Amino acid sequence: MDLLTTSVVTGDSDGGPYTLVVLAGEADVTNSGALRELLDGEVAKEPRTLVIDLSELRFMDSSALHVVLRANRTMDRQGGVLALAGPRDPVAKMLRLTAADQLLPVYASVAEATAE
Repeated sequence: MDLLTTSVVTGDSDGGPYTLVVLAGEADVTNSGALRELLDGEVAKEPRTLVIDLSELRFMDSSALHVVLRANRTMDRQGGVLALAGPRDPVAKMLRLTAADQLLPVYASVAEATAE
């Protein structure tokens, strides 16, 4: 069983300050509660831009996607932006199939997500 590992860093780019949440491993029903706690905590800090780096995430199920979409709604209400960066093929396919890629911006890399 692969666990979800996370890390959070803040940075500054040409696009301004941002918070970067890096997800690695697998995000699914077994760890969506922990993911929700992490994202709720970061969203509560009201960053202008929150980027979730998916480049090391091998799998994401619907419960984890729901957590991300919930965080996106809260960011939107606060006037901030949540963006996804670098999803691998299985995660990118799930984002397309659920039309989540139409609800929030998806970038090829963290550099692209933080440039705007």
